[in-house]
Amino acid sequence: MGSLSDRWNDMGRGDNLSQKILDRVKPDVPLKNKIDVAQKNLQLQIVKLDGIASKIKQKNDYIFNKIIAAQKTNNQHYARAYATELLEIRKMHNMVNGAKLALEQIQLRLNTVSELGDIVVTLSPCMSVIKGLGASLSGIMPEATSSMQNLSQVLGDVLTGSSMNASDTAVTTYSSSFRYACNS
Repeated sequence: MGSLSDRWNDMGRGDNLSQKILDRVKPDVPLKNKIDVAQKNLQLQIVKLDGIASKIKQKNDYIFNKIIAAQKTNNQHYARAYATELLEIRKMHNMVNGAKLALEQIQLRLNTVSELGDIVVTLSPCMSVIKGLGASLSGIMPEATSSMQNLSQVLGDVLTGSSMNASDTAVTTYSSSFRYACNS
């Protein structure tokens, strides 16, 4: 596997024959494009859940008005039946809102990963420029060498701290908050 900056915008292609054949048969999609597609799919699901939540809210209001009408006419049996139905509708509404919240959290995390990848891609070329600049300035301005080394160290720390592997990018599930939202 190459570095993140190699895989972010464009996949680095190997020169061997088997790799070229594999690329023709099944070309790899850049990581950024995969994340963008995932974000678009998540947004579509969020919009669908929002529509479902809206319909459930309308049904909630309708049943609530039925309960009020039954109470006004002293029809306790209908009022209890509607209240039971309203309870189930509210449970469903909480479940849909919890799922929507979880998807929004995942989308936010993917957005953060995407922005972090852009930063890594931007900073990676700067590292080689700063190292080359420090070496060329050492003869003219010796004090600039230490400054360039410090800058190179800081950028290296930023890139090292932002390196991603599978365990770092795994989206944590918020099951406890989701269960709380569903049970409320």
